[in-house]
Order: sequence, then structure tokens, then C-alpha cells
Amino acid sequence: MIKRYKKLIAVCVTMAFMTLLPVYAMPQPAGQTLGPDHGAADNGQQAQSYIEKEQQVGYQASPRKILPVLIGIAAVAAAIFLLVILVSKDKYDITGDWDFHNDFITEGYASFDSVWRFTAYDDRSKVMGTYVRDQGGVITQGEFSVVNKSEVVFYDIWYTEQYTGQFDSKTTMSGNFVLDSGAQGTWTATKR
Repeated sequence: MIKRYKKLIAVCVTMAFMTLLPVYAMPQPAGQTLGPDHGAADNGQQAQSYIEKEQQVGYQASPRKILPVLIGIAAVAAAIFLLVILVSKDKYDITGDWDFHNDFITEGYASFDSVWRFTAYDDRSKVMGTYVRDQGGVITQGEFSVVNKSEVVFYDIWYTEQYTGQFDSKTTMSGNFVLDSGAQGTWTATKR
């Protein structure tokens, strides 16, 4: 239920912080401040000094009053940053069946199509796991690692071929591959 409203919650929390921040940073009226001049009306000379301080142009915050404001601003900025990162982070799920098309750049090799099945080690974090490739009845196994949207790596269990690439969308990928023989090419994949 909460997953459906993540962006709305993030916007509401951000707006609440942005609304409360100026109120927190406003100076208090002189009659409500507690400082060394509190109770200065008892002495005439101190009262005159107190009035002079109040008549100064603008608000001059002491370093002790600025520090909590700066810490508050930093905390709000960090909270907003974390909310934006958590809410806007797209999840790219590689698990499942994919149709691959390989085009060799190296002369003497024929392009081919294959079906890959990716299975994650962990159902919660689907960034590492194994794959099984069916290339016209020839089965190859290996491992995969999804670093982020723009870095995906596959290699077979004998380390004879390595595929690197990126997600173009949540259902398409593309990249390059290299075989241990030195043959190279490009690949594209579409999720079934």
C-alpha cells in the first residue's frame, strides 16, 4: 500500500520541511529572548544599552544561534536527498527469460540468437545470480552482476566469454561481448 504512494509521501514530507524551515529560522522578538541582557531594566545604564541594541538595523544573529539553524538546514537537505533517492530509484529486474541477438564484429563468426534465463541468488536484491543460455540446444551456464542501470556484466563459468552492457529500458538491454578467442561483437536483449 505504501509503495503505491511513495512519491506523494515524499512530496508531502518535503513540503512540510520547507514550510517549517523559515518559521524555525526566524528571530525571536527582543522581549522573548534569553541572553545576557535579560532583566537589564533593573539598571538604568544597562537599560539604555538594551534599547540601543534593539534599535540596530537588521537582525544580527550570534554564532550560537546560527549553528542550530545551519544544522537544521543540513538535516532537512539530507532528508530531502534521501527521500528523492529512495523514491526515484528505478528498479531494473533482470530475472526471467530474455531473447538475445548477438552480432559478431570479428570476421569468420556468424551472428546468432539465443534465450537466456536469469535467476537471482536473493529474491530481495536481484543484482547477482546465475544464467542459463539456450543457443539452439547448446546450453551454457554462467553468472551475472547488475551494478546499476548502466553496468551489467555476464560471464560463463569457464570465463571463456564476457558480456558487458546496460539497460536501455526495463525490458531491453544492449552491450558488447568478447570471447577468449578474441572474437568480439555487440548484443541486444528483450525481456519476454
